[in-house]
Amino acid sequence: MEEYFQDLEKRLDQAYEVAGKARSQGFDPDLEPEVPQAEDLAARVEKLAGPEGVAESIRELERELSREELAFEIAEMVVENKFERLGPVKAAEQAVRTALAIITEGIAAAAPIEGITHVDVKKNFDGTSYLSIYFAGPIRSAGGTAAALAVLVGDFVRRKLDVNIYDPTDLEVERFVEEVEIYDGIKTLQYSPSESEVRKAVRNIPVEITGEPTEHETVTGYRDLDRIETNRIRGGAVLALAEGVLQKAPKLRKHVSKLELDGWEWLSDLAKSASKEEETKGYPKGDKYLKNIIAGRPVFGYPQRPGGFRLRYGRARNTGLAAAGIHPATMRILNDHISTGIQLKIERPGKAAAIAPVDTLEGPIIKLRDGSVLQVTSEEQAKELKDKIEEILFLGDILIGFGEFLENNHSLMPAGYCEEWWAEEVRKTLGEKREDVELEPYLDPAYGKPPVQPAVEISEKLAVPLHPSYTYFYHDLSLEELEKLGQWLASGEPEFDGEILKRVRLEVKEIPKRFLERLGVPHQVKDGNVIIGEEAYPLYTCLGLIQDGALDSKTLISTLQENPDKTQLEIIKILTGFPVRAKAPTRIGSRMGRPEKTKPRKMSPPPHVLFPTGLKGGPRRSVPKASESGSLDLEVANSKCPNCGEFTFKKKCPKCGATTEITEYCRKCKAERPAESGKCLACGSRVVHYRERKVEVKSLLDEALENLQEPLPDEIKGVKGMTSTYKLPEPLEKGILRAKHNIYVFKDGTTRFDATDLPLTHFRPREVKIPIEKLQELGYDRDHEGRPLENEDQVLELKPQDILLSEPAADYLLNSAKFVDELLEKFYGLPPYYNATEKEDLIGQLVIGLAPHTSAGITGRIIGFTDARVGYAHPYFHAAKRRNADGDEDAVMLLLDGLLNFSQFYLPETRGGKMDAPLVLTTRLDPREVDDEAHNLDVMSSYPIEFYEATQHYEDPSNLTSKIETVKDRLGTPAQYENLKFTQIHNPTTISAGPEECKYKSLETMKEKAYSQLELGRKIMAVDESNVAERLIEHHFIPDLKGNLRAFSRQKFRCTTCNRKYRRVPLDGKCSNCGGKLILTVTQGGVEKYMDIAMKVAKDYKVSDYTQQRLGLAKTEIASVFESDIRKQLSLADFA
Repeated sequence: MEEYFQDLEKRLDQAYEVAGKARSQGFDPDLEPEVPQAEDLAARVEKLAGPEGVAESIRELERELSREELAFEIAEMVVENKFERLGPVKAAEQAVRTALAIITEGIAAAAPIEGITHVDVKKNFDGTSYLSIYFAGPIRSAGGTAAALAVLVGDFVRRKLDVNIYDPTDLEVERFVEEVEIYDGIKTLQYSPSESEVRKAVRNIPVEITGEPTEHETVTGYRDLDRIETNRIRGGAVLALAEGVLQKAPKLRKHVSKLELDGWEWLSDLAKSASKEEETKGYPKGDKYLKNIIAGRPVFGYPQRPGGFRLRYGRARNTGLAAAGIHPATMRILNDHISTGIQLKIERPGKAAAIAPVDTLEGPIIKLRDGSVLQVTSEEQAKELKDKIEEILFLGDILIGFGEFLENNHSLMPAGYCEEWWAEEVRKTLGEKREDVELEPYLDPAYGKPPVQPAVEISEKLAVPLHPSYTYFYHDLSLEELEKLGQWLASGEPEFDGEILKRVRLEVKEIPKRFLERLGVPHQVKDGNVIIGEEAYPLYTCLGLIQDGALDSKTLISTLQENPDKTQLEIIKILTGFPVRAKAPTRIGSRMGRPEKTKPRKMSPPPHVLFPTGLKGGPRRSVPKASESGSLDLEVANSKCPNCGEFTFKKKCPKCGATTEITEYCRKCKAERPAESGKCLACGSRVVHYRERKVEVKSLLDEALENLQEPLPDEIKGVKGMTSTYKLPEPLEKGILRAKHNIYVFKDGTTRFDATDLPLTHFRPREVKIPIEKLQELGYDRDHEGRPLENEDQVLELKPQDILLSEPAADYLLNSAKFVDELLEKFYGLPPYYNATEKEDLIGQLVIGLAPHTSAGITGRIIGFTDARVGYAHPYFHAAKRRNADGDEDAVMLLLDGLLNFSQFYLPETRGGKMDAPLVLTTRLDPREVDDEAHNLDVMSSYPIEFYEATQHYEDPSNLTSKIETVKDRLGTPAQYENLKFTQIHNPTTISAGPEECKYKSLETMKEKAYSQLELGRKIMAVDESNVAERLIEHHFIPDLKGNLRAFSRQKFRCTTCNRKYRRVPLDGKCSNCGGKLILTVTQGGVEKYMDIAMKVAKDYKVSDYTQQRLGLAKTEIASVFESDIRKQLSLADFA
């Protein structure tokens, strides 16, 4: 593994050397690459949050302390001036920022840098001092736990500085109550605290949680308070309180206990009330996932309802880290509404999961239009049958690992009986007794399916449960239904081979046949008869219907009468003499969340270059169109050449070639002025680093084309104006070359491709479309069992910083590589770097992986491609971005593109502008420093029998960590990188099975989306389609109709020429900026667009009278706005 990391670092150094040579020429905002390397957490924290010298202390202490303990220890050292002498306020602010940076692994840099605007010491009304922490919107990127700990660090620092506690007034408390309610209505909090919880927290938290305004909405009841500087909603403060302190109260309480801090006892009261609520609920059917149903995104199963996904424990090589597996046949029979990478909102153990194909799972059971029932075992079979399906009786398995329950602190739910559990039980029994039965083919990890007769014999001889292949959903029928089924089954015409029942023919009877369907027993329907094949023998045996070579239900009926208090499975044990376990005691309800994503990152509208066009570029921000005006008045950087005194917006002086310096400009004085703390020394006004000047766009464009020796592309799109602090434009040459290669630029100068995250710990060479020889060059010379790599079906363990590109991503990054090479050659005068002519040339090249809410990239290496529209990478790689795979999507960019083109000078100056930017780059991935969700990944080839037994009584997963190995057990050892096992039975044939894209993406109209969703719901036994329709209307259509009507009443008017918006139309009816035509931004059609489909859905699916009346009221309300109240003249036809 060390050799692997050294190779990555060598390639990194080569790229940095090339970028350094290019940047030293002075065409870019800085003379060096602006993505500094950070080899570990300590380096990231020091570079992002400071103070200088803290990295060394972090490295010394992190070997002994947990992440949170380390944060508090460093905070104490900052306050004690161990790094630099600071005043109390500055020391408190630095301590909180540094501690928050440590807690977020130095990845979510926006949280400590911008999520906290500042820390202050203010006065209580009794004259005592208190600490106040000002939060802003980017604190969301830290996550709830980190935000809560930032507040706790504030209290810890307050004590060290001998500052008193915050004493809120009643008005300040009620202000927060009102603010939380308003913010929740605008943005929707993950956790909506009660008013009493908010009051208790604000009254008791020893520091003030406050912040800058983030929303336009204002409070109405508690305004103009002395110690709160704004009446607008403080979103950052609300997030820190609600999703931080209150949502994470149990975690916070543990840290309070460790630190022995008083004043936080009230957290225990919150925990007690929460635990009482849990006690009353027991193990409820979680239906939160059914809220906010969206048209076109189907519900696949209601909570714990028969027919839904069966919980199957295990981790395939492409699941874990919040990714779950289902059979690709299930994807197909659901009309392609599920594809690889799609997000499912799930009932448990977490809120959501990305879906991966695992064809070793149990497939779906379907009923065909002719009445026949069968289990689908392959994707090919599913594609053949999907248009013949009458009903989906069982969706198949959903694979969820032990680690997911551990991570979510969710009690283990009863496991369904499966092959791996059966094998463990048989092995255990064989250790106690010896029987003359050949079992090895059924006990090895392939877990072959035994024939019918041996399967029953094994149970009879060893007294072990019946094999899961012949175990049906007996627990889904009542005892009365079981009796009726037995009577009907016994009336059939049997076909015996000796004592073995081979098949049975029965006359179709609707009610008992429905029971057979609910059991999931495969059968055919021909000529008005039901024919049960080999499945008849275990079925009839379990129900005690085979008596002396004939069929008879008397034994079943008498057993039921004698044991009215027994369960279905207990009755079967009495009848057979051996146990039969529950096939599916736990079903997982689910609905579709976000579709999978794989597409270029684009701004709106998408530019090729960060160069302003002003109004002259038109709606498309066209640089050629803007150049037709010759010179434009643009706000651009105010740079001055120190040699010749020339003023320009370029970093390289156009006269003498020296590097220019950006100077302050006072817009009030209309001149360059010296400044202090951002204020003009002459007039006190705020200075800026730009000014409006005439820019000869035509000559600049001609010059750029001449420099590159390129013809003018069909289009070069710029931006309307620069949003950065310095307003420093990119060279037009970059835009010309991007346009040539059909790629786009993001806000920071980079070219990116987004994809949904999916984990992958192992792969086959044929899956990644790379020759074995090339993989061997990349260090993949042995498979995961240590055998030499010789064929493309061997399973290899993925190295921690290696990634797979989807085919669209490969094509886009190939274009990006061609752009970089031409940029090096034609703009910088350097040799090409990638020399890429086809996507295979990208193999081995380095990328930067980056999550939208973070500011630290992670180095990755491309080792192959996948047909799946996702970004497959090692779980560590995703966790290094502080991401999991519950539907998250992240970006990759070519390393050299980032080093050449990224600049902080381009980032927006607004709050949060530094999010989603590679401010630092992690070079070597250390599993100890990634998001700790990855530490709960289970890494065993099979689960022990004790695990399956423990699930039956809802065991706390933390009680089984001694029996099930996780990544956490390997941290700090060489084994943290290698031999991370997956559940051996779950080794999918291919990681890109199933539909290429989910059906949702191909549905264009709202009618298509709604009816596709509802008709699928009609087919699924586990779904109530009428209830889905009701929820769809209540949570999508009606809110949208009302929201659109509200938007119509508050709308602005837009200029079609310059896009300027007006709250009221100017008196002359024209745009006062350019004289252009003004139009409405919200039209009648936009308001009414969902009314017709909502009314049709309500009628077709017979929703409740209440919902139909709500729709009717909404329709009347809309009509009252658009139809005149003046009585219309009637015609004779009106009286007909």
